[in-house]
Amino acid sequence: MVKPYLITLSGFILESKKPLYSVPVLSELKKINFTVGTLIHKMSEISVFSRKGIEVYLDISRDKMELGARGPLSSFAKPALKKINPLLRNEKPVEVGEEKVVVSTWLPPIPSRPFERAVKNEVNTYLLGRNYPQAVSLNISECSLYCDECNILGDGSQLETELVERFIGQAQDLGAISIGFAEGDPLLRDDIFDLIRQVDQERSIVNVFTPGPHMNKDNASKLKEAGVHAVITGIKSPVPEEHDEARGLEGAFDAACSGMVNAVEAGLYVSMHVHVKPGLVETDKVREIYSLAEELGVHELTLWDTHPTWGYKDNTEIMLEPRHREKLLDLRKKANNSNEGPRVFYNGYFESEDFFGCMAGKRWLNLIHNGDVTPCTYVPITFGNIKKDSLKEIWRRMNRFKGLKGKRSCVMQDIDFREKYIDPYEVSELPINYQELK
Repeated sequence: MVKPYLITLSGFILESKKPLYSVPVLSELKKINFTVGTLIHKMSEISVFSRKGIEVYLDISRDKMELGARGPLSSFAKPALKKINPLLRNEKPVEVGEEKVVVSTWLPPIPSRPFERAVKNEVNTYLLGRNYPQAVSLNISECSLYCDECNILGDGSQLETELVERFIGQAQDLGAISIGFAEGDPLLRDDIFDLIRQVDQERSIVNVFTPGPHMNKDNASKLKEAGVHAVITGIKSPVPEEHDEARGLEGAFDAACSGMVNAVEAGLYVSMHVHVKPGLVETDKVREIYSLAEELGVHELTLWDTHPTWGYKDNTEIMLEPRHREKLLDLRKKANNSNEGPRVFYNGYFESEDFFGCMAGKRWLNLIHNGDVTPCTYVPITFGNIKKDSLKEIWRRMNRFKGLKGKRSCVMQDIDFREKYIDPYEVSELPINYQELK
């Protein structure tokens, strides 16, 4: 059973018996048309963190939600907050509770130590020009599916538990606020629950990516008990047969849907994830996927531009054009300003030139099956291996690599970047050693 959610109205906290995706955005709360329970607690601000000379707070009222700063040193934080606030304003969050706000499945709750670290990292990036691997993904698992487009080239059995634990610790020392156990299917690792518990959750949230076949009720409960923040499950098509074909397994669609429902019922935040190709936009199936997400009761639909990479790196016809992205931006805007349905996270908005830009090697790093570390899930270039290199040194190499410097949009969608660094190599040569690149 879905637990009651808390919403704000004119600075007050009210209880709703409906899932949050049916709750209006903050700017539309005056239009509430469902029964509201007991007045619980008055709140207009949540303190994010406070230090001598500066306090960062989240201001919540009837028509806005944004971060602010005050104190003698507040001017140092404001440029970073200016970058974050457009992601908060006029959008429905995943959850607004009495003591916390969850804006997205991809971000730490506010307030929390991981979110405090995120703000500090952004301030230091602005002031010192220093990059932090805030998002860390681990593609170190085997998989029971046979996808036609796969971002892994081997299984994760080559990496011992101790190596992965050391990597997690080093990533957190470098500033990670989110640890994502990603492709293939982390639930196939015997040590997955031990690895999750290895994460210091005072520093980072934990997300688990799974295609769904192994997300039964028992595993969903175990993930919740281990402290997982969110579960992310991919959908290839709203048509079951098309999804199954893309996954290479009959019944994969039903398994994915059942897995998401199990995760929601276990009390986990859930995002339905879609790598969007032109056909999904042109046939309007992406809107059908949104309807599916609403039907299943997930908290968020994540739209991600398809990036031809790894074993399908030469399939550039699956890349989106500007006209496709405009439609996705429109879907995101309408969904996040609607009273109905889950919120939409679109990486084309989050990583646009107006906001954070390409995160690869700047705010994101990725561990793959053999211990190599790449700038993100999609850039098939290795800057070192955790079996012999410290993560700090690997991160330093990424930050010095001229191919990633100054980029304000996804490098894997940059034709010049692909022609120079990716196209000259065969799939059998991946990942590419950075030392071979000029």
